[in-house]
Amino acid sequence: MKSTCRLYMALVTASLLVSGPVALSATVCERWCAEQPKAAHAGTLAVTEANGFVCLRFDLSALPGQATIHDARLHLVGNGEQPQEPIEVFVATRVQRREVRHDGKRLSLEPPWYRRFVAGDAVRRSAGGGHTELTFAVAPFDGFRAGQSCLDICYEGTAKTLPPQVYGLRAVHHGGQTFLIWGEHPAYRPEGSEVIWVRRFSEKGDVLAKGPGDGEYGMPNHPGITLRTLRRLQGLALRDKPSGFQGIKALQRAGKIEPVEYRVYRSTEKIAAANIHRAELLATVEPLSGYDAEVYKIHFKGEYLNQREEPESVIPTYCFDKGQALRPGEVLYVHTPTRSGKAYYAVTSVLAGTENLSQIATANSLATPVDERPGKPLPILQWVQEDRYKTDPTEYWYRYWAAPPYTNLPSRSFRLATAVSENLPRPAPLSISSISGAFNVRESIRVPRPDRVTFTMERQLAWLPALFYNEGRDTLRAKSECKVDYFCERYMELLINWITDKYEIDRARIEGSLLYFGLRHPEIFRKMSFGSYTATYDYRWAPGSPAHLGPRGIKTVDGEDAWEMYSVGGYVLKYPGRDVPFLVCISGTGKDRGHTSEFGWQDDPRGWAALLEARQPFVAAWSGQRFSRQFGEMLEGRAWDRTIPAFSNCSLDNNPGNGDPADGDYYGQINGYLLWGEDSVDKPGRWEMTLQVTDNCPVDACTVDVTPRHCRSFRTPGGTRLNWINTPPGSNRPLQSGTVTADRHGLVTIEGLKVTKAGNRLAIWR
Repeated sequence: MKSTCRLYMALVTASLLVSGPVALSATVCERWCAEQPKAAHAGTLAVTEANGFVCLRFDLSALPGQATIHDARLHLVGNGEQPQEPIEVFVATRVQRREVRHDGKRLSLEPPWYRRFVAGDAVRRSAGGGHTELTFAVAPFDGFRAGQSCLDICYEGTAKTLPPQVYGLRAVHHGGQTFLIWGEHPAYRPEGSEVIWVRRFSEKGDVLAKGPGDGEYGMPNHPGITLRTLRRLQGLALRDKPSGFQGIKALQRAGKIEPVEYRVYRSTEKIAAANIHRAELLATVEPLSGYDAEVYKIHFKGEYLNQREEPESVIPTYCFDKGQALRPGEVLYVHTPTRSGKAYYAVTSVLAGTENLSQIATANSLATPVDERPGKPLPILQWVQEDRYKTDPTEYWYRYWAAPPYTNLPSRSFRLATAVSENLPRPAPLSISSISGAFNVRESIRVPRPDRVTFTMERQLAWLPALFYNEGRDTLRAKSECKVDYFCERYMELLINWITDKYEIDRARIEGSLLYFGLRHPEIFRKMSFGSYTATYDYRWAPGSPAHLGPRGIKTVDGEDAWEMYSVGGYVLKYPGRDVPFLVCISGTGKDRGHTSEFGWQDDPRGWAALLEARQPFVAAWSGQRFSRQFGEMLEGRAWDRTIPAFSNCSLDNNPGNGDPADGDYYGQINGYLLWGEDSVDKPGRWEMTLQVTDNCPVDACTVDVTPRHCRSFRTPGGTRLNWINTPPGSNRPLQSGTVTADRHGLVTIEGLKVTKAGNRLAIWR
């Protein structure tokens, strides 16, 4: 710990060294607002209402006369949700009694974050005209808290009291990304005695070390702090007492915190106090952004009763490269450049809107540029972990910093984990699942299997389909003015390709439960299993589920109806000619019990009906109905990189009903008694397959409609006329035969085919 204490003394000394004399004339950035602690111009905002507008009147008398205005930004506070309609903000030209007039020019939002309104021209016109007041007319919007509005103005003037500047700025560029690291404001630095080092990460209990050194699994000891320390730095109370109910209590404020943030600048010229106003403002970063703050442990009993936080939970710092972790007391921001070139960076500290733009030196501005080259960013290993119940396979935990087009906003971080046995034969099967939420997140991989690579990833939309969302999500851009873009789909595809490249994966044996993503990607998922409790086949009926998309009828960037794509039926019926994976659909709890009663049964039979109508390959079971051992062996042992049949209208199918739990058969199956062989023929002009009824079927034969799917070579343009024959085993005499015409989607369906336990050979040819 002595070395740790020396480290912190060095950091504090570095911080003091950059606190030089305050410039007499420099770029000043200060905040005008209502009564807010430590704001430079608190008490300068008055809020009134006039003919349907909320008027924000700022007293700018403290702004020096004829001051050069570099920039100004208006902050408006709402309910934290993306607005449905545009937020209308105008400069008021006249406010008299209860009447307000404005210039008719709506203020624009500042890209790329779209969280503040650009107000520089408005402030310049006001100051240039000798006005000491500036009023904005805001059309009321949901959750608008007018009194929390503020106006940040950057101007040329005399700097006043400045916050301590950041220090120790350094940059590391690799994989097409630049990792910027700097030291925190003093209020957010842990004490030297609060720093911990982890030698081994383990679900059974992390093993700590006395300091830096070599850890386990070929990684160095990892620095961090405990949850107790994190809560202290956050000014929050520990939730270390049992909650007494099913759920964790809300976090409560336990102390004062400094209203600090950091601003990150980028420029092609070295950044100094004289030119920082010309640099590009990349981002505003919150304190404590160098810690993986979501991995703490919550204890509970039963089904999440009496929950409480574990105060000694390890909160590790992020790694910016394998085995290279931030020191506690450092902050991280990741920039993904879009073009090659050399760039300088600087970081400043901001306290209640007052930004330290005077003290720009080597401690917080790079002396040499970063040689940046765009690339395909890849996940970065954070730590290696031992599972609670077994040491093999080993778990590898990563972070991926995404940027457009893989997410709608820059520098969004997501968690990934893999479990891989050192002795796993290659090529290996791959099982893909997702992490949703942050509840005991390090236990997301449950008893990993040694016979496959297990890959789990954090979704961008925790409990919703991994497809797309409104491009204005987490901003003040209106849903109605935006489109829906496929950020999630690109993100998932990128990461799945990464894991298949990293390990030698048998692409014919990739399984997962990401239903809506998988529907669109049968080249990745040949077979998918889901719904042991229940699955959602249509999100449109659930109130608020697709709210992140926008109003009904909103289009994707490809012109699709976004809400329609949140329905399995909507997708497969719109694109019946597209293949989907073979879907194993199980509703184990049935029509009116367990999670089915919680989420609703109505979309299950409707989804299955759509799959039947679209002639897609699937099997379904509900209310405890089980598939036979013979059918299960076929599912597990089958190579899924070849053609398969889609069954519909089978005479053995049970009736799931119309969506009302009282309608149809209480338990049953669809297509669960049908098998097919691997001795298929898939040629340009011919398709053959052996079909069979399972041994446990209550009858010896059935009739069913059969449609070839997942064909690699067999192609049938719409209108093509074909012959077909159904032959019993060991016989040259056909049981059935005829001709069929491919429909306009190129699908060929043989209706009423007879299938027996002995098996039948179906051949279709031109």
